[in-house]
Amino acid sequence: MNAMNVSIIVPTYKEAKNITPLSEQIDRAMKDANLTYEIIVVDDDSKDGIIEAIEKIKDRYNIELKVRKSEKGLSSAVISGFGLVTGEVVVIMDADLSHPPAKIPELVAPILDGSCDFMIGSRFVKGGSAHHFNWYRKLNAWLSKMIARPFTRVSDPMAGFFAFPGKMLNPLPALNPLGFKIGLEMIVKASPKRISEVPIQFQERLFGESKLSLKEQIYYLIHITRLFEYKYKTLAEFTKFCLIGGFGMMVDLTFVYLSMQIFVIFGIVSKLFQFRIARVIGFIFAVTSNFLLNRRFTFSRAEQGNIYRQYLSFFLVSLIGFTINWLVSVYLYEHIHFFNTHYLTAAFMGILGGTVINFMGSKLFVFKHRKSL
Repeated sequence: MNAMNVSIIVPTYKEAKNITPLSEQIDRAMKDANLTYEIIVVDDDSKDGIIEAIEKIKDRYNIELKVRKSEKGLSSAVISGFGLVTGEVVVIMDADLSHPPAKIPELVAPILDGSCDFMIGSRFVKGGSAHHFNWYRKLNAWLSKMIARPFTRVSDPMAGFFAFPGKMLNPLPALNPLGFKIGLEMIVKASPKRISEVPIQFQERLFGESKLSLKEQIYYLIHITRLFEYKYKTLAEFTKFCLIGGFGMMVDLTFVYLSMQIFVIFGIVSKLFQFRIARVIGFIFAVTSNFLLNRRFTFSRAEQGNIYRQYLSFFLVSLIGFTINWLVSVYLYEHIHFFNTHYLTAAFMGILGGTVINFMGSKLFVFKHRKSL
């Protein structure tokens, strides 16, 4: 028996009215191109009549339905559909007829002939369009594309209409998408070498309501953060380390300021030692807050480790950075007149000097990943 040419996964929620016209158009396009196909509908328990709608047309079209009771979400529905795929090429598309079924043959042809690894139905290449988009959706699409630049240079990385070889699912990449941007997840984690785009005229949905919402946009930003951590692990850790360090810097400067004010008002420390001691006090409070936040967010894999041993290690590593930090800030304060009257700036310069050393020590020593035996 010859292998199926194309498996078309269609995730649905409240899309029963669209299934029949979608299946009709897919069938016409595939027959015109002499391609065999299967439609895999994965529904999130819509209870909108989709079971009955597919029952009526299953004898005319090669279509099957999987209803999910316990999970929700477009991306996870697509992943669920991967387990039912039998075709040489996998196509993902929406059920609302915004993606033109007539373009499927053009989308899959380069993959079937081996000239491409990932094809996208794009709204933003020459010949593509999304005429019904208002200014808000155009701005949203442009910003989404810019945010995705660290991962891919394609014109429409947010596209929900794309195709790839079925063999890309063996083994299945470690997918963990959030929201509805499964295509970008596949590009990042499956790492297709040759990606191309074909223009499509993106249409307004036929029936039902758009799934785009503020919630989905927030999910997209969280998803981008996850992908950044996946692809640029050390850079992502350093970025979070610096952000937390920024908060720690405010803690540090706050306690330096408070300490200096107390010393001056109550005269409990001689002027020679006021700033030196204030810097130590700021350091202790800052290193404690930095440790707790980095353990929770930057190196969260280490949360199972002994917190007291980790704190001691973090404190010792931070002392090295603080030594540089302290020497720089004290030298500036005591030897350069400008910093004598701008001691917070001197403290800030010292903090910058110890940041990289603190990060490398934290990553390689304090929160070092230890593989389970």
